[in-house]
Amino acid sequence: MTEETKTERKAVSEAVAPERPNRGWVRLMVVLAGLITVLAIMSTWVDRQLFDTDEWGNTSLKVLQEPEVQKALATYAVDELYANVDVEAELKKILPGDTKDLSGVAAGALRSVADQGAQQALGNQQIQDLWRQANETAQKTLVDIIENRSDVVDTGGGEVTLELRPLIIEIANQIGLAQQAQDNVPESVGNIEIVNSDELSTVQTVASAIHGTALITAFLVLLLIGLAVYLSPGYRWLTVLWLAVALMLAALIVLILRSSIGSVVVSGLADPDIEPAARAGYDAATDLMKSIAWTVIWGAVGMIAIAWLISPNGAADSTRKLLAVPFGRYPGAVFSLLGVVGLIYLIAGAGDQRTFLVHLMIVVLLGIGAWFFRRQLMLEYPDADFAQISDFGDRVRAGAGKAWASRPKNLPKPSFGRSAKSKGADQETTAVLPKVAEQDPEDARLDRLERLASMHKSGVLTDQEYAEEKARLRRQDG
Repeated sequence: MTEETKTERKAVSEAVAPERPNRGWVRLMVVLAGLITVLAIMSTWVDRQLFDTDEWGNTSLKVLQEPEVQKALATYAVDELYANVDVEAELKKILPGDTKDLSGVAAGALRSVADQGAQQALGNQQIQDLWRQANETAQKTLVDIIENRSDVVDTGGGEVTLELRPLIIEIANQIGLAQQAQDNVPESVGNIEIVNSDELSTVQTVASAIHGTALITAFLVLLLIGLAVYLSPGYRWLTVLWLAVALMLAALIVLILRSSIGSVVVSGLADPDIEPAARAGYDAATDLMKSIAWTVIWGAVGMIAIAWLISPNGAADSTRKLLAVPFGRYPGAVFSLLGVVGLIYLIAGAGDQRTFLVHLMIVVLLGIGAWFFRRQLMLEYPDADFAQISDFGDRVRAGAGKAWASRPKNLPKPSFGRSAKSKGADQETTAVLPKVAEQDPEDARLDRLERLASMHKSGVLTDQEYAEEKARLRRQDG
C-alpha cells in the first residue's frame, strides 16, 4: 500500500468518523468513577460493618460458625475455666473414698472432654445467642462513643470490650461445673479489649470520616456516571460501556485487595497456632465487602446490556424497533410498570437511610434515562406500530426457512402421515389467499406527519426538532 493511498484512507476515515464532543472530559469522568468506586465499596463496607448493629451481629455469628474459630474459642474458654477453677479439687469433693487420689487423672481426662464438649456447645443456639448479644453490646458501646451518645464511657477514660464470661460459664455448664465457674471466675475474665481509652479519640475521628465518606462517594460515582453519559451525545453507548468496564475493574481491585490484605494481616498478626481461625474469621468479617463488590459487578453487567441496546448494532436496532411500539403507543403503561419496579427497589433499601438515598438516586437516573430513551425511539422510529412485531416474526420465520433449506440433503424427510391430496389442498388454499394491499404513499406521508404533530403536541419533540423532522420528511417525499 502506497503512502498516498494510506493518506487518502485516513482522510476518508476522519471525514466519516462521528464527532465526539467533550471526549477528554468524558474519559476523565470514567477514570474518576472507577477510582472512586474502589473507595466507595471499601467505605460502605466499613460503614455498614461498624454502624449497623444487625450487620455487626450477623457477621459475628458467621465468624462463630466457622469450625476453626469454634475450635480456637473453645480452647480459650476451657483454658480460662481451668485457670480460675480448681477442677482437681472440685473432683475430690465429688469422688468417693480411695478414688479421690484419681482426681488429678480425672481432671486431665475431663479437660479433653471439655474441649470436645465446648466445640459442640458453640454450635448450640443458646451459646450462639450469647455470643451475638455480647458482640452487639460491644458494638453499641463503640457507636455511642463515636457519636458522643455515651453517658458512661468517653474519650477521657474507659475502653470498649467484648465480654465472654457468660460464654465461659455456659460452656462450664456443659461439663457440670457451672456453679463452680460462677463462684470462681472473676468478672474481668473473658473480657477482650476492642478499643482502649487512648485510642478512642482517634477511632471517633476516623469512624466519623468514614461514616460521611460512604454516602458522599456513592453519590459522587452516580453523579459522574450521569454527567459522563450526558456529555457524550452521539457516542453514549460507548460511554456506558466504558463506565461498566471501569466499575467492573474497580470491584475486581477490591476483591484482590481483600485477598492480599487478608494474607498479610493474618500471617503478620496472628500466632501460628490460631492462624487458621484468624483466616476463617477474616473471611467471614469481610464477606460483606465481597458481597458489595459483586453487586457492583452485576450492576456493570446491566450497564453493558444497556450499552448494547443503544448501540448501532443491527440486532440492537431490531430490538429498539420492537420497544418503540409499547414506548410509543402505551407510554403510560410502560412507565407505570417501570415505576412499580423502581418502588420495589426503593422499598428494598428502606431499612437504612444511606442505602435508601443511594437507591433513590439510582432510580432517578434510570428514570431520566428511560425518558430520554423513549424520546430517542420516537425520533428513530416515528412510524413504529405493531407491523414492526409482525416484521420481526417474518424475519424469524425467514431465518428458520433458510436454515431448513440449508440442511443436509441426504437426510430422509420426515412424514407426518399426510396424503398428497391434503398437501395439494393446502397449496390450493395458499394460492387463493388475498395479498395484503400496500399502503398508498400519500396516506403513509400523511400518517407520518400526523404522528409528528402528535409527538410535538405531547411535548416529546421540541419546536426545533419538529420543524427539522417535518422538513426531512418533505425532502424524502420530494
